[in-house]
Amino acid sequence: MIPIILDTDIGDDVDDAFALAYAIRHPQIDLRAVTTVLGDTRWRAALALRLLDELDASTIPVAAGTPGGERWPVGLSGDVVVPPGTTDTRCEARPAWALMAEILTQASEPVWLVTIGPATNAARLIEMHPDCVDHLAGIVMMGGRHEPVMTREHNFGSDPTSAAVTCNSGLDVRVGDYVITSQAQLRRSDLPRIQNIPGVGTSLAAMLETCLTRIGRGWKSMYDPAALTLALGEDFLSLDPSPMRATIVDEQIRFEGARRGARGLRLAATIDAEGFREHLLDVIDHPA
Repeated sequence: MIPIILDTDIGDDVDDAFALAYAIRHPQIDLRAVTTVLGDTRWRAALALRLLDELDASTIPVAAGTPGGERWPVGLSGDVVVPPGTTDTRCEARPAWALMAEILTQASEPVWLVTIGPATNAARLIEMHPDCVDHLAGIVMMGGRHEPVMTREHNFGSDPTSAAVTCNSGLDVRVGDYVITSQAQLRRSDLPRIQNIPGVGTSLAAMLETCLTRIGRGWKSMYDPAALTLALGEDFLSLDPSPMRATIVDEQIRFEGARRGARGLRLAATIDAEGFREHLLDVIDHPA
């Protein structure tokens, strides 16, 4: 089993909800905690707790990060499951990075931190609890846009300073960027199958259908669950072996080659998009 902490801005794009379901139902993942980031983080925590109930995983602790930090308007999908502004008393009183630190110090084996939203909580952990970093197996991130023409991307662009701190931490950092992970997609035609998924299917289908309607198209990229697979290996996304470094240019993250022999940041280079789509649906369709 591979232990992970999932740090998420669940409630906007629907892919975070699918990543949570994937993490719970994957037979090789041991989800130790969920933390939320960006905007109304306590509402996001309430949504995560609701989905964990439906996934029969209500014992997993959930903590919220510092609220705020939005730079651009975002479309919601989680509001059809949990109304905005809702809170849940089961949300931890301590902040996200404090829960992360406790999980890490108590773990008997290294834990992966998977960030599928802005890297604010991850950077806080690194800066405020440097003693815990040795307990990390590595960090998987969804964010950035590694192409010369367009570099703006929501996750890293929302908090580029934290993204750079995390990317350049010297840890084993694996990034599934927008260009690669956007190729993994679910379609409107998948809704009947999703609706019938045990426990959480009704909520996932409602969120996906809402998201598709609001963006006005028949498919949605599964950026986050695709990136998450990098904690397991390279079955669906392959990593470029070349070491990279993150820099901030015009308040966005750019990736550039690092010095020879540098350790740490690597970017996904290819994806088996259709293979991953079928794998994602198969995993979340089978409760443990």
